[in-house]
Amino acid sequence: MKTILKMRNIRRHYMMPSGTVKALDGIDLEVSEGERIILLGPSGSGKTTLLNCLSALDNPTSGSYSFSGSLVPSNDSEKMTKFRRDNIGYVFQFFNLLQDLTVLENLLLIQELSGSRDEERARELLGLVGLAEEIDRFPAEISGGQQQRVAIARSLAKTPRLLLGDELTGNLDSKTSTAVMEVLVKACEAEGITCVFVTHDESLVEFATRVIRIDSGKILSDENVE
Repeated sequence: MKTILKMRNIRRHYMMPSGTVKALDGIDLEVSEGERIILLGPSGSGKTTLLNCLSALDNPTSGSYSFSGSLVPSNDSEKMTKFRRDNIGYVFQFFNLLQDLTVLENLLLIQELSGSRDEERARELLGLVGLAEEIDRFPAEISGGQQQRVAIARSLAKTPRLLLGDELTGNLDSKTSTAVMEVLVKACEAEGITCVFVTHDESLVEFATRVIRIDSGKILSDENVE
């Protein structure tokens, strides 16, 4: 499989009154196209900081990060924003749907903001996540699990190369969480999208092709899952 991203010796240190906090402390990571990676670790382990560096929301203190063979911009907010817009999709723990827009309109807005409104694709994505019958409903009229499915479809609406998720099932019960992850895996496989998801929920490992455990800003283990 072709390598989509490569990090070498990534460090992210924060200067605090009490001293230096090493949120990331020498991360080496290589990801191939089509992988579904679960990043596991306790609170404060550095997993969300790593996600923020992967998405160019944050600048590493040192180290190198390349995506599709090109260095990812840092310390340049305009170039970092363009990198995110061109390559990255997000699914968050909180659905962040606009309540006064319908399910379909939530997707169309994201497409418009990225300069490519395509209602046919938006409808296709909502069908892919099992919401073809709900497109004209408002977020308050559907369940939490359905709202997270809308958020998944929305994150795919601009065809990202890399999809990132931070505790994306954190607000859902275990049964709904499983259903949402099954939909997400199906959608990412259908779209050929590479995924990195942060969680502390061990049960989500079954949806990964690779599991990376992180603590104190270091990778403790990195295993492929059969």
